[in-house]
Amino acid sequence: MKFFLNLSVFILGIGNMIPAQSQIRTVQCYPVGSPFAEPVIELGSGQQLFFSFDDLSSETNSYTYKIVHCDPDWNNSNLSSFTYLTGFFSNPLDNYEYSFNTVVPYTRFTLNLPNEEVGIKLSGNYLLQVYNDQNPDSAVVSQRFAVVENKVGIAASVVNSTNPTFLYTSRQLNFTVNYTGLQIYNPVRDTRVYVTQNQDPNSRRNFTPTFVRQNQLVYGNGSDNIFNGLSPFRNFQCSSLVYYTRYVKDVLKGPEGRYNFILVPGTVPQRYIPTPDRGGDFYIEAENVQNSDLEADYIVAHFAILYPEPIPGAEVYIYGKFADWQLLPELKMDYDAKNKAYVGQAELKQGYYDYMFAVVPSKEKKTDLVTMQNNFYQTPDEYNIRFYMYDYNVMCFRLLGYQTVGAKPMGS
Repeated sequence: MKFFLNLSVFILGIGNMIPAQSQIRTVQCYPVGSPFAEPVIELGSGQQLFFSFDDLSSETNSYTYKIVHCDPDWNNSNLSSFTYLTGFFSNPLDNYEYSFNTVVPYTRFTLNLPNEEVGIKLSGNYLLQVYNDQNPDSAVVSQRFAVVENKVGIAASVVNSTNPTFLYTSRQLNFTVNYTGLQIYNPVRDTRVYVTQNQDPNSRRNFTPTFVRQNQLVYGNGSDNIFNGLSPFRNFQCSSLVYYTRYVKDVLKGPEGRYNFILVPGTVPQRYIPTPDRGGDFYIEAENVQNSDLEADYIVAHFAILYPEPIPGAEVYIYGKFADWQLLPELKMDYDAKNKAYVGQAELKQGYYDYMFAVVPSKEKKTDLVTMQNNFYQTPDEYNIRFYMYDYNVMCFRLLGYQTVGAKPMGS
């Protein structure tokens, strides 16, 4: 109770002060009708991606978007846009609406892809880059998405680790790729396979086949196939400005009308606790409004995790899909020696949020999710597998297979 009292007094003292950050917020991208899926659509299927973001700046801005084909490592493929697009390479982002009934005003921009202005005719990785027309040399948003052809079959399973060392902390991903009907002369040289855990691009791994058989590549029984189990995502909901939901300790209204959500301080779990989550995702929702996309307000969420002492040579960040899995400066946490906790805050749109606390060694900038979350084999993580083949005719990698597989909770 003392911790909450000290933190509440601290927040009232600073009012609505929040860290300086980009005015572009709440970037979302997903297949139309599947808001929690990765932004992957099938080539020529008629599927579209939905993309949106909020602009919180007080100025009226106009934006242009471009689509860039990338290799499996998300580097520019350096192809002519005529090779992978139909229509125009650069187009105005002119579909927008203004928020209403909110303390924090914003403009919401939306886009569906492909559309009448631009189509996609080549599979692979893509970047959707958005530019402010006043500064056309620097993208304000770089959204990753992919287009797949589904030319191969991917069969995958998540099992207990075959290495006894990791039996109680990790899971093992085994999978095979069947490429009957394709001519792949050198699978090791001409193919790439990448796997991500829970849609987190920082967890991405490159796989090489364990066995090469006729029309089949087998991946399994290697150390690269073992993934940390971690623990379920932490989460909270701020849809209501009146009622406290689980993991929300207090809601304070600041002098300018901004709402501050004081979250229950987290701890490092010592045992596995089944906790429903959205696999790291988030969604926008405000209670008692007609249109959450335009009437949901921006609140300040205050995070804390109890920890006995600061971690030497490392920084701690609030981490999740809501921040595009980036280590943003405004999400860096400070150590509060008095309360023995790392504390931080984030300006978020009303809704539901999954998150974790990431420890980042100062010299590495590589996320460590085990220190604050611990590691349990029972955690039902999700794995996304992508299979690429180099096409010598167009001189780039095509995405020929995509598969999602989830680890079921143990005992289910």
